[in-house]
Amino acid sequence: MKENEVIVRTNGSMTGAARQESELFSIPDADIIETPDAYLVLVDMPGAVKEQITLKVELNELSIHAPVQPHHQPEEHLVHRELSTRGYHRRFTIGDGIDRANIDARYDQGVLTVKLFKSEQMKPREITIN
Repeated sequence: MKENEVIVRTNGSMTGAARQESELFSIPDADIIETPDAYLVLVDMPGAVKEQITLKVELNELSIHAPVQPHHQPEEHLVHRELSTRGYHRRFTIGDGIDRANIDARYDQGVLTVKLFKSEQMKPREITIN
């Protein structure tokens, strides 16, 4: 893995606690876009509430967690369900070249956008020839 890469982590075969967690949470779809200055991680999380999204960076892991509330009131009788009330949980492995002190996140219309800035030494730069 390069120092400035962002790697999508897969769960593989799940047992025990991981399987139990996967029954409670969905793994949301994501796109990763590289720009000269940063990586943009776009995570599709419809139904999540901005104030309840937890975003953490610990060592070389970016983790995202968000519950989803039911779409009906408790006093209403649910006749048919297709909309999921499972929350979201997703993890990404990030390289050492990511500036952990400079991460920006926004949630708009069901999409969480996390901007992982590259550290200065990892950014491409042009060298002047004397």
